[in-house]
Amino acid sequence: MPTRQLIRAYVDETGDRGISATASPYFSFAAVLIADEQEAVMRAALSQLRRDLRVPPGKALHWKDHVKVYPRRQYVSKILSQVPGVKIVYVVVEKAAIPAHAGMRQDQVIFYNFAAGMILERLLLAAGDWPGGARDIVVKFGHVRGFDHRTTCDYFKIKTQQGPAWVPWRLLRGQPTFEDQAKWDGLQAADQYAGMLSAAIRPDGYGGYEPAHLLAIRHQIRRSGRGVTRNYGFKILGNEATFTSLPWWPKEGL
Repeated sequence: MPTRQLIRAYVDETGDRGISATASPYFSFAAVLIADEQEAVMRAALSQLRRDLRVPPGKALHWKDHVKVYPRRQYVSKILSQVPGVKIVYVVVEKAAIPAHAGMRQDQVIFYNFAAGMILERLLLAAGDWPGGARDIVVKFGHVRGFDHRTTCDYFKIKTQQGPAWVPWRLLRGQPTFEDQAKWDGLQAADQYAGMLSAAIRPDGYGGYEPAHLLAIRHQIRRSGRGVTRNYGFKILGNEATFTSLPWWPKEGL
């Protein structure tokens, strides 16, 4: 049987895992998927961004460190929006909607691993529905400092063995790994897409939102055959109305 072609997926997060009043209202994963044969184009785009934004050699491009102001954010979204073949998948956890009795509210390890499992499922569904036919997928997450990712790996192994059955687990080539952002252009790209989401859904100190960058890459978000992103490229764990009621939310949906 011939080996299936390959997709590479890179995942980064935005927000914290805390539940306190001072914690972020959302925790989100952003995933970048690209066919193996097109990855060089994405890497060239990241090299251009690091050069133009004067990121020191050997350092990762970080939204929080290097893309703080609107013109830089606009430039990043413009360059990344032009990379062909990219598909984006978001999973957003609305913390206020987590039930009081849920383990996610009590344990940050459970919180992270559950959300990571949700993004992994959607990556595999995207791989199974890839244009031109199903592909295998290799998944890399950005390493979270101070977090024991062995627990996440154990959780992923349970999921691959126990389901759900509608997820094409057979397409996962190897186990997901947790990597240093500086070593992988794809993880730096995922960091940028995570930043675009955060700017769009989290109000600033004056109650304003900055959706322009997310809307600039909107065409890259994974969609159903009917053009719907909900539960395909934009998975909400929470109240859908929290997002659809945002003042900038498109009437036809994201």
